[in-house]
Amino acid sequence: MFAVIGAVGVLVSSAVAIWGLPAALQSSDVAKQAEAREQNKDKQDDAKEERLTVGPAIDIAAGEPNLLYGGRFALAQRTTNAQSLPDGGFLSDKYRAWLVKNKGLRVNEATVRVTIFPIHRGTVVIQNMRITNLSCQPTRYTGTAVIPPVFGDSGGEALPTAVAFDLSEPSPRPWKNNGWVPTENREGAWQLSGNAFAKAIYLDGGEDFDARAFDLSFFTKSKDCEFGVEVNVTTAGRGDEWYRVAFPGPRLTYKVAGRPERYETSVVSESVEEPPVLRGPHTSSRPSALRKGTFLPAPGRP
Repeated sequence: MFAVIGAVGVLVSSAVAIWGLPAALQSSDVAKQAEAREQNKDKQDDAKEERLTVGPAIDIAAGEPNLLYGGRFALAQRTTNAQSLPDGGFLSDKYRAWLVKNKGLRVNEATVRVTIFPIHRGTVVIQNMRITNLSCQPTRYTGTAVIPPVFGDSGGEALPTAVAFDLSEPSPRPWKNNGWVPTENREGAWQLSGNAFAKAIYLDGGEDFDARAFDLSFFTKSKDCEFGVEVNVTTAGRGDEWYRVAFPGPRLTYKVAGRPERYETSVVSESVEEPPVLRGPHTSSRPSALRKGTFLPAPGRP
């Protein structure tokens, strides 16, 4: 009798031990998971703190401006096969892919929208911009003129700060761009007046940061130019620094083609929706005129 009871007790004890094992393991796993989550949160907090105090002072995003006009593109080679043209309109993916495949460049003038996002706590001061690694040569883009339709879309946004660089200058400066104005000969000109950074631009950083958009316009006249752009900012604790703009691609340089007297062929879009058509030679108009005022360095800066 006692032997039977003893045997039953052993079985019960064994069963309790066996059945209790998963619960013990589960409790241990929950504790480990909670500890891992806490460690991960600490790492995220450390990374966030480093970003706000130690890492780069700004982020820079570059892309196409919302205001689009009937600017010209060009291909270096002559286009003779109408069947090779895209069957989509100017804003379609097929058109973009065709332009990229043929290494099309904007002609004489191009605008890139650059948005600067301050990261550090406190104030980030945008002091200046400059052209770097500028290389220009007589244009090779004489094969095909790509003529898009004229259209525009403001996007309903506040206007960005407009900056212009004349790449024919020995040391291109960041002019304040006052836009396109009519002239006596009705051809019009770009009005450049003074230093775009005569007054520094102050932005609040940290978690609830400000942002500022800049439309950077580049003018090349008759030369193909490749270049980079750098932004000068000052922050507490880091002082004065230059940051390189990464253009869409991403790539650290940007190219604008010169304007020749004549293209061998032309690809013309009559509307945004319709595919382009192949036409004969195209004679260029004169490069856009630049009317400049007086450029004065900002106080305390070259």
